[in-house]
Amino acid sequence: MGELDEIYSNYAEEVFKYLMCLCHNSDLSEELTQETFYQAVKSIDRYNGECKMSKMSVWLCQIAKHSYYKHLERNKKQQRHMLQDDAIHTSPEAELIYSEDKIALNRSD
Repeated sequence: MGELDEIYSNYAEEVFKYLMCLCHNSDLSEELTQETFYQAVKSIDRYNGECKMSKMSVWLCQIAKHSYYKHLERNKKQQRHMLQDDAIHTSPEAELIYSEDKIALNRSD
């Protein structure tokens, strides 16, 4: 476990700064930094150990980038789901007004 602590202490700040460049949000960057190291621990067997330690940062930043993209995808799905929920829960009056607006637009063509 000491080796993992050393890797974290050597690279966490660099990963955090990289994520800050991507998302410009310190809370999200901190969360994704933790996720990055979690994913790194899970897949450490795939890391080529004969690489120089400087390449460790590249590997970690790749994991960070993928963690950020996964976060964006989850947010996009949540937003779509929320929009669908809003559409389902519109009032009959709002639907009528929307329909009338569509008819008026079609007539003006």
